[in-house]
Amino acid sequence: MALLFCDGFDHYATADVLKKWSGYNTDLTIGAYGRFGSSGVRLGQYGVGGVYKTFTTGFATAIAGFAFYLPDGRSGISMFDLWATSLGEYHARICLDTLNRLYVANSAGTMIAGPASVALPLAAWSYIEIKVYVHNSDGTAEIRVNGQSVLSATGLDTRYGSTAGEGVINGVSLFYHNARNDNPYWQADDFYLCDSSGSTNNTFLGDVRVQSIFPSGAGNTTQMTPSAVSNYQCVDEAAPNADTDYVSETTAGEKDTYAFGNLTPTSGTVKGVRVMICARKDDAGSRSIAPVYRPASTDYDGTTGVVSDSYTYLSEIKEVSPETSAAWTIAEINGAEFGVKLIS
Repeated sequence: MALLFCDGFDHYATADVLKKWSGYNTDLTIGAYGRFGSSGVRLGQYGVGGVYKTFTTGFATAIAGFAFYLPDGRSGISMFDLWATSLGEYHARICLDTLNRLYVANSAGTMIAGPASVALPLAAWSYIEIKVYVHNSDGTAEIRVNGQSVLSATGLDTRYGSTAGEGVINGVSLFYHNARNDNPYWQADDFYLCDSSGSTNNTFLGDVRVQSIFPSGAGNTTQMTPSAVSNYQCVDEAAPNADTDYVSETTAGEKDTYAFGNLTPTSGTVKGVRVMICARKDDAGSRSIAPVYRPASTDYDGTTGVVSDSYTYLSEIKEVSPETSAAWTIAEINGAEFGVKLIS
């Protein structure tokens, strides 16, 4: 797999950040800060704010993209960080200079590549993409803005510390720190992260949209027990509502599938589908569930995940359709059902 993570910030509230990300600074808000009238994330209104994601399996090359909005000039912003074994051990950081030009910095904040050939506009959305290979002497970096390459450099020391050779990325951050403390902030939306492995999604994806769709009707299978009304109406909220309404199950093998709303675009390329299941168990013992995909007339079980005592997201990314083993199409997703199955 090359598509590791994505977020359109449309299906949860600020209080739910840790259900999807690994950690965050308190100066962060999920809300009406996205492009295309959707939700997004606002970082650093009062000086420092960020959200970060850790990975159990490291990788040496990161390809990331996100929509970026800066209301006015804010120099010294750290926007995107690649780090090693813990937050603060930065391999490389993507920052803005005093003229709103992007550059690559090392863990000390010193510029090692850049600045970019163009400045980012103020009070307007730009789509930024970054590709960094971590190495102490042969590191590389490229930055694109709205599909145009604005910075490309080789022979860099992009590795944290003094160890020679290739480094491992264990986490990434969307971050804002501005030492002036003059109520700075920036907004982000439509975030993706890939590595360079495999044959799919292993390079820049371009200006993409990470769109959330929600259950809109009963699917082919309705076996779980609703807490109220219809099964799909218990799981159709944009943000998780805990025990307000839900479906439950105690018999292994039982499942629900749901019809979903359509994607907004009518044409284009689908890079992948991520099913998000917010679930918990309410008693001692082990419970496991799996996502269910029904692109046409056959159900396909996804990867089994263990359920914890508190509500968390269990998720899986499918870069290709299990029905065709080819890229998902918009028509296929619009006609598909997705759901959940109790494995044990």
